[in-house]
Amino acid sequence: MAMANPQTPMTNLQSPLIKSRPIDYWALWLVAVASLAVNVWLVVNLLGIRRQAGEAAALAAQAVGDLRQSSIDYQVHVAQLVPIVLSIPISQTVKVPITTLLPIDTQATIPLETPIGTFPITIPIQATVPINLQPEVPIRLTVPVSTTVPVELDVPIHVAIADTDLGESLARTQRSLESLAAQWGAPASTPEPFSP
Repeated sequence: MAMANPQTPMTNLQSPLIKSRPIDYWALWLVAVASLAVNVWLVVNLLGIRRQAGEAAALAAQAVGDLRQSSIDYQVHVAQLVPIVLSIPISQTVKVPITTLLPIDTQATIPLETPIGTFPITIPIQATVPINLQPEVPIRLTVPVSTTVPVELDVPIHVAIADTDLGESLARTQRSLESLAAQWGAPASTPEPFSP
């Protein structure tokens, strides 16, 4: 009696199993491949979104830099009354010219000595004496001044934003946005150097 080969039935049993896999096996492979495709698609889209966000950050940094380099120019119209109250000291010497004629009409009594004695004699004096003087008169005084002066003018005002505290904050914001744009793969730009 011939012995049966023990491997023959096993081979016959494995062959139908290999050929006919259950539907769950193929469904699992289909889900795995679909999941891999979806993940690849998501990664590609997320990388594109990241690059676009980096470009947006670079544009925002450029806009902040332009704002920092700008200035505010405007005119202020001033129209008001300015009160002025002060004391002005005056200290100087002034020459006062005096030119006049001084009339003299008087009588003078002169003692006349004679051998017999002294007798008073009255002599009438009538004359005009010219006076021409320039005496120096010192003047020391304080003049109080109290008045109201109308002031009306246009004052131009120029404010460079880079010279203010806002300019410093904008520079820090610009550097942060440029760093974020570089991390997210945006093309490198050449920002203007900032000196705080």
